[in-house]
Amino acid sequence: MNVETDPIVSNVTLDDGVEAEIASYLDLEKPTSFFLFAGAGSGKTRSLVNALKHIAAKYRDTLRLRARHVAVITYTNAACDEITRRLEYDPLFVVKTIHSFAWSQVQGFNADIREWLRANLKAEIANLTAEEAKGRAGTKASAARLASIESKQRRLGRLDEIKTFTYNPNSDNRERNALNHSEVIKIFSTFLLEKSLMQRMFVEKYPFLLIDESQDTNKVLIDALLAVQQAHANRFALGLIGDTMQRIYLDGKEHIEDALPPGWKTPQKALNHRSPGRIVRLINKIRSGADEQIQVPRDDASEGWARLFLFPIDTPDKPTIEDRVRAYMAELTGDTGWSDRDQCKILTLEHHMAAKRMGFEQLFEAIAPIETFRTAFLDGSFAPTRFFTHSVLPLVTATQRGDKFLATKLIREASPLLSKDILRGSEKPLDQLRTAQTAIDSLMSLWANGEPTCGAVLANVMSTNLFIVPDGLKAALAAVSAEPTVSTDEEADPVGENVAALVALLDCPFTMIAPYASYVAHEASFDTHQGVKGLEFDRVMVLMDDGDARGFLFGYDKLLGAKELSASDLKSAQEGKDSSVDRTRRLFYVTCSRAKSSLALVAYSTDPGAIKAHVIQSGLFDEDEVLLGLPT
Repeated sequence: MNVETDPIVSNVTLDDGVEAEIASYLDLEKPTSFFLFAGAGSGKTRSLVNALKHIAAKYRDTLRLRARHVAVITYTNAACDEITRRLEYDPLFVVKTIHSFAWSQVQGFNADIREWLRANLKAEIANLTAEEAKGRAGTKASAARLASIESKQRRLGRLDEIKTFTYNPNSDNRERNALNHSEVIKIFSTFLLEKSLMQRMFVEKYPFLLIDESQDTNKVLIDALLAVQQAHANRFALGLIGDTMQRIYLDGKEHIEDALPPGWKTPQKALNHRSPGRIVRLINKIRSGADEQIQVPRDDASEGWARLFLFPIDTPDKPTIEDRVRAYMAELTGDTGWSDRDQCKILTLEHHMAAKRMGFEQLFEAIAPIETFRTAFLDGSFAPTRFFTHSVLPLVTATQRGDKFLATKLIREASPLLSKDILRGSEKPLDQLRTAQTAIDSLMSLWANGEPTCGAVLANVMSTNLFIVPDGLKAALAAVSAEPTVSTDEEADPVGENVAALVALLDCPFTMIAPYASYVAHEASFDTHQGVKGLEFDRVMVLMDDGDARGFLFGYDKLLGAKELSASDLKSAQEGKDSSVDRTRRLFYVTCSRAKSSLALVAYSTDPGAIKAHVIQSGLFDEDEVLLGLPT
């Protein structure tokens, strides 16, 4: 949609017709599926809630008579709570996160889950066995493969003992009968595609399914739901709500707008309720390299402020420079809130920079490059790192503080040494408590000679059985512990990138776990696009430093004209694939669009002058909005 900033159409009622348009699609007799484009600050949650209220007003009695419901999938628990609150806790609506919703649909199908797991485990074991047959015995890769095969065979052998499978979307699910997060999504998606009865049951129960942040919803599930919609188009409406420029998780469906089946509607919201005029013009220009979507500010929006500060990449004492930028912004805008760091939201354009500044750079570099690990690692759900952040770190912290009550509580809740089954079967429960305390003492002894590595911590925990260890870490430890072999064998049979990444993780000092845990929990002074998507702040400072980012995954210097595009970037563009420039543009858009009043961008570059020339020439900024350094 191309909407000019004409005062006749740029007003608070501009998108009122979109609400009525969506309502017309939510018709039980003639359901129509749609993708609602809702850019930054467009009030998509309000549109979602209004659509749901329309369904309730029109069809409540009809739906209740047949025990039918309306399903809503959101990305976070906080979003679930907010939508549920706005709907006044109406039981007509089932509002859940993607994992919680998927589990609610397959829970209880224990025989089917068992057979899916059996087939999946057999296939994984067969693949590993084939790799082992082609590899070299005695290598680190072989040790990792054999450890993985052993773990999977052990799980396969126990399947028939499990009567009921369990899953908790908010925990690590390490019990023998528990499914992991990715398995729940795969099982639900597979059942939807392969079991016609489940499809019919699903559509009968939920004639309407609306998905918020659909661009970041797992692509395997999106594909399955699109197939269900096509098979039952006359009985089922799927509503996708989102903004492709705000896709930040790489397991989301790329170019979702191009995958829509025939007959879908594509309503669009044009009004930005959040940001002032200057910010809206900037984010329009940022996304112009990706699509033609244009937003307009509200008539009653202020003009606002946007400034770009450019410094050499080797600038010393960057935190002091950033404090001076905030002081300058306070004087420029007349807003004293800029003078207080706590009243400004400081964002980094990408994660590597935050990792370096917070002290877990080595940990980041070990895991984040692996595409299959990246999303879970950055949202804190990656099992190998979560083992350290949610099991080991709390126990170590509590013990070092002398909080025996908390330490005991943590062990009772998480350690297999004090599981209900163990305590129930033990004739002397006190002996188990002593065993657990001995395991804790053994773990804490690692700190007697300085800070241990994650590998040393893992080896100790495995030796005492203090916590359940994820299979991936077992394979990595097996590789680390393998006896050295002939170097030519190692070269001929190297460990795969996944195991190599976990081996690198084990080499990291344990001191890196606490800052990483703080970062992914959004408790640190720095935050990124993932932590703030959907949120808004009066004052936003975005820090960009390719010296810290090192061009890893993202490259704002390329986006802003200080560096030429690489051959791989050009090839990705030709093939319609994601490039580092595409990813950086999306992050730039999300971070800048958080600002409600004023925005300061701070960039450290090898060529500040080239960036200034490019952003002025491209229309991103006016000349007086770009500062090379700070005025004296």
